[in-house]
Amino acid sequence: MHTRRLCWLALAGLLELTSGPAGAATFSGGAGADYQTGPEKQSYRGALLFASAEGVPGDLTIAAIRFNDSRVGPGVGAFANAGVGLASQLKLRAIVLRSVGDTDYHAWRWRAGPELRLASELTLGAYYLRIEEDGGSSFGSAGFEVTVPVLPNMAGQVGSSYGKWNGGATAAQVAIAGTWRAAAHVQLLSEIDVGRNVITTSTTSHSGGGPLGGLPIVNGVGKGGSRRTEPRSDSSLTAAGQIGIRFLVP
Repeated sequence: MHTRRLCWLALAGLLELTSGPAGAATFSGGAGADYQTGPEKQSYRGALLFASAEGVPGDLTIAAIRFNDSRVGPGVGAFANAGVGLASQLKLRAIVLRSVGDTDYHAWRWRAGPELRLASELTLGAYYLRIEEDGGSSFGSAGFEVTVPVLPNMAGQVGSSYGKWNGGATAAQVAIAGTWRAAAHVQLLSEIDVGRNVITTSTTSHSGGGPLGGLPIVNGVGKGGSRRTEPRSDSSLTAAGQIGIRFLVP
């Protein structure tokens, strides 16, 4: 039921973007691959196909994902990232990820919040993140991100967040991310998360731009606990490193 609702919302967004004057929307797409490594020898590998549309009302990116996670095994995911313009430089961004394992793993992940783009091309964002997994595990956190262009084909991002699992364990972290347009149709992505019970949170910026290009390195390492791996309640620091590549088709 939830997956069907997500598909209908994504379709409605695409129809909204294409309902304007001819040529008002810009379309792109492509494929990508991601790899993560983290504490306790956790690892994640993913491949995805994505499509993006950007127009006057806002932007939308959707993706289909195939992953293999060392904790939960192989599975598939559906992803949608939509930004709706509230003012000339202000957007409301909502991001949803549905993960379904080949066996019995199921999880929902969504985040939403405002995104302000300044005249200097610097972007400020704030968000609330929610994760719900089968078995009753859930997590909520609040965070902020600052994205800044470093070079014409390179952008960097720093952010921080704090949250809590329903079992009482807390997660606090900082993140540094970046993207590099290495060639006309190739984009390289990277991110490092350091903190207590690190959770991958980056999904920022409009379609095709910003750290992780609006397409996060999803699921995988640092996502937090599940019924298979409960998050620790101590204060030790852990880290997760992530790399990705996007092959873009204009």
